[in-house]
Amino acid sequence: MSKIVNTVDAEFLDAADVNRLGLFPRAAIDNVVGDAIGYANGWAGYTVSRKSAQLLTVSPGRFFEGAIIYTREDAEDLNLTIYFPTDEDDERWLAILPRGEVVVIKEDRNIDTSTDPETQLPVEFQASTIESRTVKYTVLAGAAGPSPAAKPLVSDTDACLAYVLVTTQGIQTIEPGNFWRVKSLAEVEGRVTSLELRITQLFEETASIRTDVANIAAGQKNIPDPRLVAQVVRDVARHNQALNMPDEARNYFFDQALLKDFWDFTLGGYFRIKEGIRFQYASQKDSILRLLNYDDPQLKVHANNLVLPAYEEVTRITSPEGSGRQDISNIVHTIVTAVQHTVAHESIRYGETINVCENTAGWGSLGSQQYGAAFQANGETWVNYGQTSNPWNQTETAQNGHTEYAVARLIVDTYYETYTTYNTEYFGLDGAIYGQTFLNSQVSVATSVDLYFTKVDQSSDDSDVMLCLCQVNASAAPAFDAILTKVTKPKSQLKVGWNNFPLPPALLEQGKRYGWFVVSSGNHQLMTNDKNAYTGGSKFVCTDGAWAQGTVTEDFTFRLNVAKFKQNRTVVQFESIGPLENGMTEIEMVYKRWRPAATQLSWEIKAQGDTEWIPLDAREDNPLANLPPLVQIRLVFVGTQDVAPAIILDQYARAVCGRMRLDMRAFSKLKTFGFSTDEARIVLQMDNFDPAKHSAVPMIVLANNTVVTATAIVAETDITKPSRVKITADFNLPAGTTQVRARVDATTTSVTDVPFGQDIQIIGY
Repeated sequence: MSKIVNTVDAEFLDAADVNRLGLFPRAAIDNVVGDAIGYANGWAGYTVSRKSAQLLTVSPGRFFEGAIIYTREDAEDLNLTIYFPTDEDDERWLAILPRGEVVVIKEDRNIDTSTDPETQLPVEFQASTIESRTVKYTVLAGAAGPSPAAKPLVSDTDACLAYVLVTTQGIQTIEPGNFWRVKSLAEVEGRVTSLELRITQLFEETASIRTDVANIAAGQKNIPDPRLVAQVVRDVARHNQALNMPDEARNYFFDQALLKDFWDFTLGGYFRIKEGIRFQYASQKDSILRLLNYDDPQLKVHANNLVLPAYEEVTRITSPEGSGRQDISNIVHTIVTAVQHTVAHESIRYGETINVCENTAGWGSLGSQQYGAAFQANGETWVNYGQTSNPWNQTETAQNGHTEYAVARLIVDTYYETYTTYNTEYFGLDGAIYGQTFLNSQVSVATSVDLYFTKVDQSSDDSDVMLCLCQVNASAAPAFDAILTKVTKPKSQLKVGWNNFPLPPALLEQGKRYGWFVVSSGNHQLMTNDKNAYTGGSKFVCTDGAWAQGTVTEDFTFRLNVAKFKQNRTVVQFESIGPLENGMTEIEMVYKRWRPAATQLSWEIKAQGDTEWIPLDAREDNPLANLPPLVQIRLVFVGTQDVAPAIILDQYARAVCGRMRLDMRAFSKLKTFGFSTDEARIVLQMDNFDPAKHSAVPMIVLANNTVVTATAIVAETDITKPSRVKITADFNLPAGTTQVRARVDATTTSVTDVPFGQDIQIIGY
């Protein structure tokens, strides 16, 4: 405080002196706030909470505006009803802004006055006693729209206490405006201390790096010129390609246990190769995934076994009626081989004996290979050709997308493309082909297409009309080799006017173009419009079976209908898995499904004797730890009104439960060295390995089936992952040995605690 008020005993104080007792401290505090804190617009001490669906409670707090602090000492409820959007599909973000306000508070005061000639007494009246810097609140509303709605823009002269998301149902989400929150000295001190520590570490590491760089510089003269190394590598690659040298022509072999190519299953071993060298099952049961109640009103089960949450049909895209007419059989019939795609697959492996295997990162090195079956179920095999799309090497635009997610006790293999080319159906299109493309601006599930017929031919025996929903090719024309769904409407059901073509539901992604086309030999006629009445696509006709000609003057009159789901969360129970004698330690489910962004398919299980449903995830309270013989299972569909996940429960949707053996024996194929040797080494990495419960012994088997045991075995625990151990075994071989195979014998004392091999290497010296 730079100023004080001095008084003496005999002095009379007047109003100005007393006012200074408040003005001087306020000015001093303002100076400190403006100079030391200096927030142009900020807040402190506030909390914003939801009191009800309509009311928002703002607690007491302070608002900083430059050198001035405004204080609100009481909580206030804000009614946000007037800001709720009117469309049930829309949402809106609101910003709660504090604004400083100076309020003068009047109180009754006795004033000494000599103006009353009769009484000469003090007069009581209202005086401006208190000047208060307080806070009022303003609501800044963003634009209403479908999810995700944009947040309102807060100007540089304002601060935001919180962002609030509202829908027609009320307040949904509150996000504190931490960007504008005034940070205390304690917080700043903590951050500075952390930075100082990091800077200290950085200086230490820099000093070490300098030493390392100096050593590298000193050793540069011993390193061959990189250009020479590059030339040698290039020449070797050319020679190998020209000579077609086999991969076995070397003295070192490495396998990540991802493919079965490295392994021999004909020698009486008992093991599996599935993201690691795994113990074989002692008991296993395979059954079809079935709903417990196919008449559940929460679901809609279609003829193609596609299961969706219950929905009602609404029109999403409309091409208006017009005066044009188009005969759809006025050209020479075309014969086309069409390809219908299927939805993506998913495999979930869960249980007490499922654990992470880090060798899955090695899928990226197999990108140029046909790496075989991702999985098989009841005779159905689907294969990925080309680069896999594990998170380590996949981009969003890659084709043949494969995603793998692995945590302890849970592994999920997913081909994330909604429609794949691994399982396809080929069928002929014989007749005239007319079609229309359209832009799908919002992710949706197509359920039917309405077409307006102006003439119907009932005379011909082959007047049925097939309608196909398809993707578009690079020229934005209907793609006959990328059909999503199809339906045939018999001629007896056709009529003049609107005709509904109910489709097996198909997922349409946001922002993509799609098309429909009809195929018929009947002399039918469809309505068209002109003058660009429909701007979302183009009308097409195909005359040669390959190329579709578009028009810029006409479009077909049509309506695209989609699903509007009745609820956002649907829980459906399935038939139980099992029973399995002596209990199960693993569950694997394989099925086709689609799962768009912002939706989820979540499996939950309840073991026999339990009362709680447990999600299939990595939580510690695993219900399979007690070897239940029977497990109940249910599926939770989570979506929105516009989109929901789906599952196909056909004969290939399988549920497999199993229990492990207590021992494993694995054999590699016979490997030929590039030169003969009498010494060899096997390096085996075992994961989920506990020396107190598990054992793993590498061996070498010669070409004459003689088993050679190791002269020395060293086990080293991985310092980065204590559950993993590297086992190095050295062998003395007969002189002139050129062919060997690896053998791994492993045991466990518990079927619920089973190790597995991560990778193996064979080296001939």
